[in-house]
Amino acid sequence: MKRIILLLLPILLVPSCASFPIREGKEPGIIVIRNRSGADIDTVTLRETSTRSQASLFVSISPVPFGVSQEFVRPTDPPPLPRTVVIEWVDNEGKARVRDLSISKALRSATGSGGEAIVFEIWQDDDVLVFIENIAK
Repeated sequence: MKRIILLLLPILLVPSCASFPIREGKEPGIIVIRNRSGADIDTVTLRETSTRSQASLFVSISPVPFGVSQEFVRPTDPPPLPRTVVIEWVDNEGKARVRDLSISKALRSATGSGGEAIVFEIWQDDDVLVFIENIAK
């Protein structure tokens, strides 16, 4: 019986760790919301995934016209980003869309350079790409 419990314990604990912050490497100091959707977006909100009634909000930007990238500079010593985030956006016709996104893979590729950003690129059909990009000019 002990052996079964010990084998099941990791299986039960892994899902509860899904929203723990990433502690690997240096996180980008900039969040970019890029609109490639084909239409203007009224509002974009990025927050943590949470079962709690009050989830932490990372950024809310409005408007984000088609073809435009909006940048948000994080504070000097921000709280770590979670592994999974929720991106919500409302298009210019008032239609709300929501996506849960894992950002773990993108954050693992971060180097911590000064012009590095985590980019949330919104495409047609509610596709959202997440990646690290050097936006230094």
